Amino acid sequence: MALLLTRSEVADLLDLDSAMAATEEAFREQSDDAVAALAPSMLPTRRGALRIVSGALLNSRRMGVRAGPAAGYLEHPSGERMQAFLYDSETGDLLCVMAYTFGTLRTGATVGVATRLLAREDAHVAAMLGTGRNAISLLRAVCHVRPIEHVRVYSRDTQHRTDFAERASAALDKKVQAVDSTEAASLGADVVCVATNSLTPVVRADQLSPGTFLATMGRPSEIDPSVYLAAGRIIVGHKKHEEEYFDVNNYPHQLLKLAKDGQLDWASAVHELCDVVTGKLPGRSSSQELVVFKESQGGFGDVAFCNRVYEEARKRGLGQEVDL
Repeated sequence: MALLLTRSEVADLLDLDSAMAATEEAFREQSDDAVAALAPSMLPTRRGALRIVSGALLNSRRMGVRAGPAAGYLEHPSGERMQAFLYDSETGDLLCVMAYTFGTLRTGATVGVATRLLAREDAHVAAMLGTGRNAISLLRAVCHVRPIEHVRVYSRDTQHRTDFAERASAALDKKVQAVDSTEAASLGADVVCVATNSLTPVVRADQLSPGTFLATMGRPSEIDPSVYLAAGRIIVGHKKHEEEYFDVNNYPHQLLKLAKDGQLDWASAVHELCDVVTGKLPGRSSSQELVVFKESQGGFGDVAFCNRVYEEARKRGLGQEVDL
């Protein structure tokens, strides 16, 4: 028998703290070489695409997949139209089928963990480049782990950034200022989050101040190569996810291109966040170091979320047992 969980039943089963805890646990298993990872994929259709994300946490005995309409389809008014399937990785038993509403929370939690480990402890100014559906989740996580006093936001569309600043101010309960250029947002910022669909870089190294922590989770084309070359430390969520990025033919992967061209060494210059989580790799080496984190998109992290939701639903007596 599997547990069936609807959208309304899962809605309150994960908050930011529990999401970050689940994310750290997943990274610990990764550092222990106890995850199975595949890069997310897109199955194209006439109208759009089906997004498929999968992974396994071997120590936790959990594997799973989430899937749903992606590019080209409208999202559900209250969140993504995704469903997830959670299995016991030892027996193969289906444990749970659930509505998956945690896409933006997962990216926010991952950036929150990275910010806590890699940003300066006294960081008080944050910048957001891009105003898409992940932006508020990213800022909420950054503000959760650092004493952020002021937020600046920039996107190319004046109305988008103005509207976003108003929404974000209410969501974060602090002033969010819309500005008219990348530099106006990023220079002097201690933490810079980037989440765009841009085919070309939206931020260069000369638009960042010393000691910045930059987190990127949009398209791999959004960060100028100069940022990676200037960084004292480059961290990714998972190297295999980056190497097998599903849309590499449409969006230039600036970091992989630098490695391919021999301008940085993929093995020694690029590290995984899991090793910072477990202390195998220190965080920043100085207050002046530019540190870059590239979020690598789901997989075993989603399985960690599904397992948390499943266990919490069991505790609360939620859901319906179904025989599939």
